[in-house]
Amino acid sequence: MERPPYRFGAPVEPPWFCDRERELGVVVDRMEAGIHVFVLSPRRYGKTSLIRRAAARVESAGGRTAHANLLLATTEMELAATILQAAVRGVLGPAGRARHSLEAVLRQVRVNPTVSLGSDGSVSVSLDPSLAAGRWLDVVADALGILRHAAERRPAVLVLDEFQVAATIGRTGVGGAFKAVADGASGVSIVFAGSHLAVMEQLTKGSGAPLHGMGERLVLDVVPEEPMVAYLRRRARSARKRLGAPTARRIYRLADAVPNFVQQLALATLEAAGPAEELTDAHVDTGLWTVVERQASTFAQQFEAMAAAPAQQRILKELARRPTASVYAKAFLDAVGVANANAVTTALHALDGRELVARRERVWDVADPFLRRWLLEG
Repeated sequence: MERPPYRFGAPVEPPWFCDRERELGVVVDRMEAGIHVFVLSPRRYGKTSLIRRAAARVESAGGRTAHANLLLATTEMELAATILQAAVRGVLGPAGRARHSLEAVLRQVRVNPTVSLGSDGSVSVSLDPSLAAGRWLDVVADALGILRHAAERRPAVLVLDEFQVAATIGRTGVGGAFKAVADGASGVSIVFAGSHLAVMEQLTKGSGAPLHGMGERLVLDVVPEEPMVAYLRRRARSARKRLGAPTARRIYRLADAVPNFVQQLALATLEAAGPAEELTDAHVDTGLWTVVERQASTFAQQFEAMAAAPAQQRILKELARRPTASVYAKAFLDAVGVANANAVTTALHALDGRELVARRERVWDVADPFLRRWLLEG
């Protein structure tokens, strides 16, 4: 089956990985040196793709990497089990090793996890929910110990993806608890990756932040226009299509320059062209409406979910019409029909939490360009 020239919706690898060479070099250097790093970006900017490519480079040089996605963790023990499973898999390799190797790894854990082996040799780890709540930190420390032992002769890395979840677990969040256990994991590089910038800022930035000063902060922006335009044209040629620079720039700008959305619109443009050898602005427009129509029911559900908070609906529609930094100005308050700035703050906080709006260079806007088009045109 022929591979599509553009990919979206999931982490990508070469040949779909575009630019980020400077950031890639920084992350690889920190991983190999055992230095902690925070990789922050809004969702769909390519953060996970960057980290996975960096991890692949470390592994190709003989290192060990463990990747824990914390998104589904709702309790301290679930979070600890996710991290422990990642550490065990990272040390053993993707298909596991001989059983005595697994047993040797698990001897380093102070609690008794439940372990199962898949038909492909993959290891799954779970913890008894009845364990004392305070034991979760022991489990995390043991997971880091497993990696630290592996790092005696080679680099070892623990990636904590969607780390903003740590701020919502427990009464006050568990982000601060990681500093103590991380300080004892000398030689292990911990990569804290987060997609909710406001929460990650609270965890990492400022003297009162629980993880302030633990490592280097790397905030990803969009891929610049020229490298992305060159990528779009190069990938079009791989599909035996011609894509002129002006049309590639149109795709880039209509998709708000966000890498995932750019690739999504580019693929829709290619599909709209059919057998035509050259991709045109008309194909871009058709592709744009195709993407919007495919997601219309999802957009409608998101909008209807705010029916009990009509101020949020009005603010979302107004930002689709006119992105602005002046959300507390009288003109904006009048346009969205709210009485005061506090009501705007509450609504924006809720919309930001649902990732429906984003603040870029102090300007509030709808986060998804296709949602914006749906709001404007129905």
